[in-house]
Parts: sequence; structure tokens; C-alpha cells
Amino acid sequence: MMKKLMLACCLLLFVSACGVTPNPEERRTGSAAEPTPIPTAVAAARPTYEVARGTVTRELEFNGRVVPVVEQALTFPVAGVIAQIYVRRGEQVRAGDLVAELDTSAWEAELLLAQGALAIAQDKLNASQQEIALAQQRAVLRRDLAQLDLEYAITTAGENPTPAQAYEINRLTILLNLAQLDVDELATEVDPELAVEVDAAALRVAELEEQITQADLIAPFDGVVTALSVSEGRAISSGEAIATIADPVQIEVSATLREGQMEELSEGMAAVILPTGRPGDPLSGFIRRMPPPFGSGGTSSAAESDQTTRIQFDDMDGALAVYETGDRVNFSLVVTAQDDVLWLPPAAIRDFNGRKFVVVQDGDVQQRVDVELGIEGNGRVEIVSGLEEGQRIVGQ
Repeated sequence: MMKKLMLACCLLLFVSACGVTPNPEERRTGSAAEPTPIPTAVAAARPTYEVARGTVTRELEFNGRVVPVVEQALTFPVAGVIAQIYVRRGEQVRAGDLVAELDTSAWEAELLLAQGALAIAQDKLNASQQEIALAQQRAVLRRDLAQLDLEYAITTAGENPTPAQAYEINRLTILLNLAQLDVDELATEVDPELAVEVDAAALRVAELEEQITQADLIAPFDGVVTALSVSEGRAISSGEAIATIADPVQIEVSATLREGQMEELSEGMAAVILPTGRPGDPLSGFIRRMPPPFGSGGTSSAAESDQTTRIQFDDMDGALAVYETGDRVNFSLVVTAQDDVLWLPPAAIRDFNGRKFVVVQDGDVQQRVDVELGIEGNGRVEIVSGLEEGQRIVGQ
């Protein structure tokens, strides 16, 4: 009896196991009948914007370099050889300090010869003038003597002169006239060639003296030597830059702009300056000078040849605390500004074949509305017409 019961239990377990495991065909049929559902794509919500009122500015951005306001390249007006340099790069100088000098030994030797030639020419001129003066004195004395002889003869003859006395009076009168002619015809001026020789010699002496004076290169103002491009013993040409001196306590921004860019700018326009490649607070400034014909440029030839645009800092002390000469900066200029106007971000504006419009959200209704745009800048577009403040706009 016990064996039959155990056999029945084993048989029941076997049948149960066979019923739980489906055959492969059933598994394939079941999978095909119940596919995995595909997730439904959720449409991304488009951003909305509100028509706001405020200020819209259009700015232009440029880059430049910090430079001294007062900077001058020093040059010799004459060619020569550098004899001595008295400064070094980075050294402080004061107005009137000797920066460098040229070798003047050859000029000084030539000056001695020119001075000797001038002395000889002057002696010749003086001798000629003295000779003329003596000749004039002798002629005047001879005339005066003839006058005395004539007066004596007339006095002696009385009112009724004898024929001999009359003859003598006539003869003495003729001699007086001849003496007067000698005085009148006597040269009163020296030989022009002698005067020309003196003038030429004096001019050469003056030229050499001026040339020697120009051999000294003098600092025109207090500052720092920012560049020194020559060495002692080197030959230089007239006008060649020898050194550059700058005033370190006055700096500004120098930028080279294209003509098309400068057409939109004007002197006095406000600027915001930021350092390039490093953090820093913005500093305010303005366009101090633009090259002609866009600005006043300068009155000197040096200023007119400078085609850079200069930006002056409003706070010079603040600028000196942040910048050094040679630092690169970025600066922006407000070209146009509109206050108290409607505006939207550029992403809210749509364009179709040149037609500017927006999609206005009014409750559940969306409506396309044409708009007239003004200036754009700093992430804002001016709305001239077509919208009202507070309207909701669907972005793209």
C-alpha cells in the first residue's frame, strides 16, 4: 500500500512538470502575438517670451593695445656716428637730459678751417673798406684845399682883378670842380666779391656750428626710455629713430580700424574696456582721437601720420592699476541706443522670405503677426510696431 502511494506522488510531480514547460513552437507563437510597444515621442515645448520695455543698444567690439598717451621717437636731424649713449632701456629721464651724442671731431676740425677762412675774408673786406675810407678823406682834403685857394685868389683880386688875377681865379675854379668830381666819383662801397666771400664763409661757419649743436640728442620731456635701437660706434642716418621716450603715468588704448568701421564712429563716443585673455573689471572711456578724415587727427605731421584710433580712460588711476603698456584689450562702443522701447530676444523673431513676424500666444490661440524691427544688440531686438508690451510670443 505504501509503495503504491509513493508511486502515485512521483507520477503526479512528473505530469505537473511537463505541463509547466511550453514547447518551443508555443514560445515563438506567443512572442509574435504580443509585440513590445514603441514609446511615444514627447514633443519639446517651445520657449515663450514676453514683449518687454527697456533700452536696446547696438554695440561694436574691437581689440587694441595699451600705449602711452605721450610717446616720442627721438631722432638726430643729421647723419653721423654714435659717439656716446647716456641712457638705458627702462631708465627714467628728465626733460633736458642728454640721451646720446654723435662724433663731432670731423665737424669741429672743419669748423676751425671755416672760421679761418672767414677771418681771412673778413680781413680782406676790412682792408678794402679802410682803403676806400682813406681815399675818400684824401679827395675831400684836396677839394677843401682847392676851395681855400680859390677863396684866397678872389679875396686878393678884389673887385677889379687884373687879367692875371682873373685867369688865376678861373684856373682855381676849374681845379675845385675837378676836386669835387673826384669826391663824387670815388667808390664808396667795397668790391661785391669780397662781401660775397665773407657771407659764404660766415654761412659755412653757422652751418657747422648748428650741425655740432644737433649732435646732442636731448630728452624733450620727463619719462621712461621704452626703446633704444642703436649702439655706440654705429653710423646712423638723418631721421633714424634712436630711442623712444614715453610718459608712464598717462596710458590709453590704440586700435587700428578699417574705414568702414570708422564711418560709424565719432570722437567722444563712450567705450567700455576689458582685458584680453584674463579676468578683469570693465573700465569706461571714450574715443579721444580718430585719424582724418574721420576725426580731428592732429595738427603736426607726426600726428597726421598716425592712423590709429585712441581710446582714453575715464579713470586714469584705475587704468594704471590694471594695465601696463603693451597689454591687449577688448573694447566696445555704443553706436546707437534706444531708451524706453519694446524689445524681444532674437530667438522670438521669425523670417520668411524677408518677412519679419512673430507667433503671438493668446490663450489657446496662436496668431502670426508682422513686426517692424529697429536696432539690435546685446541680445535684444527693438520692436518698432506690431506688438504691445506684455504679449506672449512663441519662440522657434
